[in-house]
Amino acid sequence: MREHEVDVVFTDIRMAVMDGLEFLDRLKNERIAQPYKVILSAYDEFHYARQAIKAGAHEFILKPEITKEGMKNILEEAKRFLEKSRTTDSTAECSSEAERRRNIMEKLLETGDTEQQKEEVVCVLEDCGIALKEEGIVLLSISLSGEEKGDAVVEVAELFMQENHISGICASLEEGEYLLVCHPNLHMDREAFSGKLEALLRLNLGTEVYLGISVRQNGFHHLGDMLRQARMARENRIFFGLPGIWRYDGMTVNSATGHGDLYYSEEMREILSAVAKNDFETAEDKMKDILEDMEERIMLPPAYVKALCIEILSSCIQKARTYALTAAEEEEVRRTEMMFSERFRTLEDLRNWMYARMTELRRIFEAKSSLNQYSGPVRNIIGYVKQNYTQKISLEEVSSLVHLNKSYVSVRFKKETGEKFSDFLLRIRLEESCRLLESTRKSIQEIAGMAGFPDAAYFSRAFKERYGKSPMEYRKGI
Repeated sequence: MREHEVDVVFTDIRMAVMDGLEFLDRLKNERIAQPYKVILSAYDEFHYARQAIKAGAHEFILKPEITKEGMKNILEEAKRFLEKSRTTDSTAECSSEAERRRNIMEKLLETGDTEQQKEEVVCVLEDCGIALKEEGIVLLSISLSGEEKGDAVVEVAELFMQENHISGICASLEEGEYLLVCHPNLHMDREAFSGKLEALLRLNLGTEVYLGISVRQNGFHHLGDMLRQARMARENRIFFGLPGIWRYDGMTVNSATGHGDLYYSEEMREILSAVAKNDFETAEDKMKDILEDMEERIMLPPAYVKALCIEILSSCIQKARTYALTAAEEEEVRRTEMMFSERFRTLEDLRNWMYARMTELRRIFEAKSSLNQYSGPVRNIIGYVKQNYTQKISLEEVSSLVHLNKSYVSVRFKKETGEKFSDFLLRIRLEESCRLLESTRKSIQEIAGMAGFPDAAYFSRAFKERYGKSPMEYRKGI
């Protein structure tokens, strides 16, 4: 095997001088092209198979089970293995080059401000033949629309820099993102350089390009901050759905009034004031106006846009929690809060989320504000039912709660709400059961208990009487 190229090895386990397991183990350490390894044994014992696999065997076969068809399958599998190995070997050089660039880029981004760290990174660059200066460096963050293009971005960028006598390096650290650190020459500033590169990438790769540019800096130790800047600028293009180039220093949160006000400061004050006054309709309308207007404010950082939305929702949530919320309402509020940490890739994604959240919060507000039309005892009864509908509740119990006569409460409740107390309680439970049917995969029996019904049979009868279909039919139609 040291003298001839061998594709497949068949070896027995028990042999003189060296057994098959030791042979395979030794073979792993030889500086030769590794063959496809098959070990044969007459001993049907699992520990041999385990040892054979550990020694690098691809197949373990018992001699009594060897057939012509089985051998054919083994050789076909060996052929696939060898073809894959040769393909991997042919791309190893390319992969190692990509890995080399990635390592250099990581080294650059980790550079500190000590002299020793600077000297180390300069040595790395010199060893790789990269004449990158510290003065006036720029970092670009690049991504493409559509499918992944492999290392094509790196190849185009490197060729472009060579043709224009610009020193720099391009590498991919994260899937879908390419970083380029360069020192544009005297005849080409960062915008001209970025513009020509973006046009070249778009032409050669046939895809839209999103490109963010950091500010110019002196010193490799600024690259960590420059990476943050370039990414923010690139994400701005993606967020507003505008392929092309954006500079970090072209982003701002200040309006053009000249008074140093932040964008939408006045509108935000009006929204928060409307929420405080329970004028939720006005708050929602002004919020929609802001989100529509944002399409024209392409200089805004996505993080600032999201922060405005969260401030609006937070004020609404704080107001909602001044009321006694039902379990379903509290769950809805918590779900909204949990999404505060979500990343919204585009303005449209954020806008759709805001519309859905505001619609749900408005529903809660309207349900709570409608209670103001009722007398104190009726409001207390409604609030108590919405908080405790899962428990057994009777008219006697709620009458005692508000210290009134049962007959008086029955008449008063029907007069103010238009519903008998028993009908109101049933409606609340059925509405909760609808929510559970839509949002969970729990059984009908479980939902009946969670909605406050004594058993599934009564729940199904009441549900069909109100909605004209069984709970299962309702779920299937969702």
